[in-house]
Amino acid sequence: MKADKLLDELMALAKSLDYTVRRESGTFRGGACVVHEQRLIILNRSMPIEAAAVILARALCRFVPDDQFMKPAIREIIERERAWIAAHPDVTFQPLATEAE
Repeated sequence: MKADKLLDELMALAKSLDYTVRRESGTFRGGACVVHEQRLIILNRSMPIEAAAVILARALCRFVPDDQFMKPAIREIIERERAWIAAHPDVTFQPLATEAE
């Protein structure tokens, strides 16, 4: 599946799980959060589509039930990111350095 279609399918999956996905500018990679009871997944607008799909899949893999219907390509990336998280439990994302620092 092409990267743009993969990202669209992941965004549809997020919507089905009651998450809003936004692409914003800034010095961050992205991830899931809750703001005023609204479930959000924020992606950095400047990152390549392929990277945005991985960040989105990594955020979603924590919330997708095992019995959720997904296309095979979507299930594959969700399972891959679920395995990555299990293999790297101590990895956290740090803010990117700004030019002022």
